[in-house]
Amino acid sequence: MAWNLTPPELITRCQTALDSAAAGIARTLSRPASDRSFDNTLQPIEEQIAVAMTVTTPLRFLYLVSPDAAVRDSATECDQRATAFFVQVGTDPQIYAAAKRSLERGAFRTAADKQLARLYVEAGRRAGAGLDSAARLEVTTLFQQLADLQRDYSIALAKDSSRLVIAAADTAGLPAQFRSVMTESSGGGYSLRVNESTFRDFEENQRSADARERFYVVYNNRGGAANITRLQRALVIRDSLAHLLGFPTWAAYQLDGKMAKDPARVVTFLQTIDSRLLERAHEEVARLGADAQRGGTPTPVSRWDFFYYNERYRRARYALDNNVLRQYFPVDHVVEAVLGVYGDLLGLRFTEIKPASAWAPDVREIAVADAASGRALGRLYLDLYPRPDKYGHFADFTIVPTRRLSDGSRLMPSTAIVGNWPVGEPGKPALLTHGDVVVFFHEFGHAMAAVLDASPYLTTGSMGVRQDFVEAPSQMLENWMWQPAILKRVSRHVSTGQPLPDTLIQRMIALKHLNDGVSWTSQAFLALYDMTLHSSPPAIDVSATWAEMYPRTTAFRLPQGVLPAASFGHLMGGYDAGYYGYLWSRVYAQDMFTRFEREGLLNAAVGRAYRDDVLAPAATEEPDVLVHRFLGRNVAYDAFYRDVGITPKAKKTVANKTSGSQE
Repeated sequence: MAWNLTPPELITRCQTALDSAAAGIARTLSRPASDRSFDNTLQPIEEQIAVAMTVTTPLRFLYLVSPDAAVRDSATECDQRATAFFVQVGTDPQIYAAAKRSLERGAFRTAADKQLARLYVEAGRRAGAGLDSAARLEVTTLFQQLADLQRDYSIALAKDSSRLVIAAADTAGLPAQFRSVMTESSGGGYSLRVNESTFRDFEENQRSADARERFYVVYNNRGGAANITRLQRALVIRDSLAHLLGFPTWAAYQLDGKMAKDPARVVTFLQTIDSRLLERAHEEVARLGADAQRGGTPTPVSRWDFFYYNERYRRARYALDNNVLRQYFPVDHVVEAVLGVYGDLLGLRFTEIKPASAWAPDVREIAVADAASGRALGRLYLDLYPRPDKYGHFADFTIVPTRRLSDGSRLMPSTAIVGNWPVGEPGKPALLTHGDVVVFFHEFGHAMAAVLDASPYLTTGSMGVRQDFVEAPSQMLENWMWQPAILKRVSRHVSTGQPLPDTLIQRMIALKHLNDGVSWTSQAFLALYDMTLHSSPPAIDVSATWAEMYPRTTAFRLPQGVLPAASFGHLMGGYDAGYYGYLWSRVYAQDMFTRFEREGLLNAAVGRAYRDDVLAPAATEEPDVLVHRFLGRNVAYDAFYRDVGITPKAKKTVANKTSGSQE
């Protein structure tokens, strides 16, 4: 991978790949329509698109992570050009017609070939390839405008440099690791970055209620009014696209390509979770009231005070202090232990490559191989600490998607876990919370899905998995971070080298469901908010809607003067009318975990079955088929209900069909 391209070289490589793909597609389509088949048309076009994706995806990725502003600008331009190209390909009526013809004629050699044709037909229909030329032009233009808005929203959020100045007295109680990254302010006091890497540490440990509220307000104004404007414009464009493509709303359009299919079913699912857990959420907030009143904080406890008083409650009631726990999770040991667990579970071997060839000095590069055969499987990059202008969340990005090559070999995939862990004190390792470790284990699951993808085609690979299932494998793997034997393996005290003692582990597990009401109603709110925006007329006020829904569906009020929708990156990062998928896919995740619970957490045979039945097929088959093969039955709700703390009124099972209906 060439990570040292100059900005002009990056643009040249990007454009050359797009031009080559365009020329190849044109040559393929020069064949008379009556002579086009899967073998001579659709398969070659898939390969030409895949080659263009292979070249441009790592170049486009750099706008999120490169420390060089000029490279980020060139990567952004590459992303714009590539987006325009792939939108045009998606709306091409000749490709759509060739796919339909292939599907109608049948006679496919493999099930994957048939699925490829089916996905091309679905994508072409959803892209407007079947419309007349004027409507297609309008659709193409709107999709490109939408992509520009979404990219600009993400860039603005990554560039956000919001800071808060606090008095010297307000640094008392903050962890030493946290204080080490603060700087003295010219006007007195200390200045700190306000982002995801600082949020929990500050809100859980800051003794000043005023400082907690000020931090919360700044945090919820990241992205600013400009991002609100971008989101409002995106809603208008999405609504126009939905109607042009034959759907009543953008939510209906988006769900047409997902398992859930019906927005009404999704809303019912979310409202069930929220209504059944909202009372518990209020109880969880109320139990902190006496302590808050003693601390001079008004009740009911506000969201910005909840973290602080909940942490005090944990320490007093359960003798569990996050600042004590983090001593057991030094970053280097956590990373190595997670590699070991995944290696044992999935039959893999990880070897670090030094020096790493990457886009920034602190990025680690790791080769992944099959443990039994030694066969190379892919590359994994770890970019885990914040930098100015870097992507601000925690996520895995497929940099090079895998596929079968013409000689029968596979293109080596590359994937990157990009995060923003807290930086350690000078000369000391970064120390993680248990929550940090859970998130890392989750994202590592996505990385392994990219590496272990065995689909013959890019389109039917891991990047094509239905969005409301794509989180399920990684969510399932989060469960490992709550198992005593695995916790002992992943933990090692930074000073003594000892693993977590049994007493601490028992208290951690006892607290797993401490705030299920607050946690799940918050998730349900975000998903309902997303669905509301995309099921309503496009003039809906995104900020007013948040302010109205938030106190109604969660246990908290919203402070004045905040614009939280400006930093809800999922809305402009591919999860629009799709955030519900985090809860929807958890039904599948928790049910898949029951097999590991029954047969062994590190049972190599079960791990191999999971690898072969769920990860390797990727999008060559529908998710319900994969899960049925792994479990030997249709997916059921029971484990999900237990996980979120709902007592089901009656046992229900999801039907084994593509729609994956959930009532």
